[in-house]
Amino acid sequence: MNKDRNYYKNTYHHLYNRGANKAAIFYERENYLFFLRRMKYYADKYKIKILSYCLMPNHFHIFLKQTTNDYPITHFLSTLLNSYVKSMNKKYEHSGTLFEGKTKSKQIDDEDYFVWVIKYILENPVHAHIVENIADWDFSNAKDLLGMRNGNLTDTKYVTSFFQSKESMIKFLTDKTIKINYEF
Repeated sequence: MNKDRNYYKNTYHHLYNRGANKAAIFYERENYLFFLRRMKYYADKYKIKILSYCLMPNHFHIFLKQTTNDYPITHFLSTLLNSYVKSMNKKYEHSGTLFEGKTKSKQIDDEDYFVWVIKYILENPVHAHIVENIADWDFSNAKDLLGMRNGNLTDTKYVTSFFQSKESMIKFLTDKTIKINYEF
């Protein structure tokens, strides 16, 4: 039985999915960049606020806010993933699915957990031993939040508002001794 997804105005969701059979979904740098461009396009189109994201070789995480009842997250997600799959199938002469089933969605109601969701998402490449620090991974919004890049996909001021200050956000996100205090 499928759970109802509470996609309505001013709700926050952690979305994640991986490649079918745990296979790669991003094969080269341009795949990541294409996905990010499409994510920006559809987030703008469907008025979705991206708070944090991380694209990994075989999966992705997106933490977002639905800002209107006119376009539920399902519109954003289905057009983003369909666009990406069609493009990859055409480019690499594949057919069929790329992702493993339905994208998982966890609604986050408690604002105290927002910071933990963001930290968890950004630490994915560190825990996978791909990079040493969150700032070393190009395919997340870590560099934007840390002030190392001026990306336009996430609203860094809005994300910073979850913390006491920009400095406390940077310390929290980069401090490896702070362990995730959130069940995923």
